Amino acid sequence: MNKDVSIIFVNYKTKDLTINAIKSVYEKTEGINFEIFVVDNNSQDGSIEAIEEEFPQINIIRNPVNSGFGAANNLAIKQANGKYILCLNTDTLLVNNAIKIMFDFMEKEENQKVAVCGGYLVDKELNPVVSGGQFPNLFDLLLKFGLKSFFPKLFLKYGFALRSDQIIDIGKIDHIIGADIFFRKTALKSVGCFDEDFFMYLEETDLCFRIKQAGYDVKFVKDAKIIHLEGKSSKDKLEAKKRFRISQFKYLNKNMPNQVFLFKFLNQILLFIDGYILRNNENKKLFKFILKL
Repeated sequence: MNKDVSIIFVNYKTKDLTINAIKSVYEKTEGINFEIFVVDNNSQDGSIEAIEEEFPQINIIRNPVNSGFGAANNLAIKQANGKYILCLNTDTLLVNNAIKIMFDFMEKEENQKVAVCGGYLVDKELNPVVSGGQFPNLFDLLLKFGLKSFFPKLFLKYGFALRSDQIIDIGKIDHIIGADIFFRKTALKSVGCFDEDFFMYLEETDLCFRIKQAGYDVKFVKDAKIIHLEGKSSKDKLEAKKRFRISQFKYLNKNMPNQVFLFKFLNQILLFIDGYILRNNENKKLFKFILKL
């Protein structure tokens, strides 16, 4: 049976977060016909049984391995019956009827070239948090490691990671973060789904890059409000930073190969300064890790 929206959660040992996220969808969403998929990345902790017991009506996909974010979402996208696909993090909670708001936005005649949209993400105190940004580049790396302190207005205009309020000020973005990325399914059929070579991080940026290269638009829907409990689904911060760097280099190798060497070189210099001169032990470990990449 065709649906308006297919909502996909990827669970990996986040039972309580996933249950609360699904509850918020049922509590806040009205006016559209939707289905929910939960792809479990081989949690083996009883979480999927608890989710299944709480919500017997949803679609459960048991992935035999932990294949990462993009590959897990792809499993559900292949089975989805929705006109639109919403990949929603397990550490999110809807504030309003956000899914219907994004659906209505995509249905407008003037937005038929929009392939991807995302909502206004906030923290639990409803303060704006990162919702999207520009495609990665060397300039963004320099901003991240200090220049933004000296040139705040410049940083507002550019940057890989931008808060919801900054996106409103700029008026345009290149990518939506994976916490609440809303796709037009026909565009995915044309461009393809997530690149499964990315285990975690930047897979949504890579897909947005391909989508924009194909002539589609990426838009921000300010009225769709969603709480993002940033980092709650990732417990090991150093491991998360390592995974991000791996994805960073994969993204650049794939989409901007002429920038890889300089990007890696600047990364090493800045992490060396922060790790060994400013004595940040975490970045010292990260510096050693990048040397091996």
